[in-house]
Amino acid sequence: MDRVSLDVESRQTDSGVTVLAPTGRLDVAGAPALKDAVSEAMKNGKPRLVIDMEGVSFVDSSGLGSVVAALKQLRSSQGDLRLAAPNQQVRVVLELTTLDRVFPYYATVEEALSDF
Repeated sequence: MDRVSLDVESRQTDSGVTVLAPTGRLDVAGAPALKDAVSEAMKNGKPRLVIDMEGVSFVDSSGLGSVVAALKQLRSSQGDLRLAAPNQQVRVVLELTTLDRVFPYYATVEEALSDF
């Protein structure tokens, strides 16, 4: 594989929440990019994070594992995580694994931000 399957953009909101916007496949090849982005976001001392899933075309167990690891990492720092705009495939995977109970997901980034 000659290129990473996931690109992650990061931005900070005025209220201090970090929004990560991954684009591509959140799979075994892409999961490390998300993990690195979460670690980088936590260096800012802002443990509140929204992952904008709109650009994620596919997720597998490795990708879900990286999201679960991010949640544990954030909560250990008194932070929290919200998921926004997952597509149908991502929602089905969250529901099949019952992770939709762990990660309430929101239709938009704005809705996720308003829940902090």
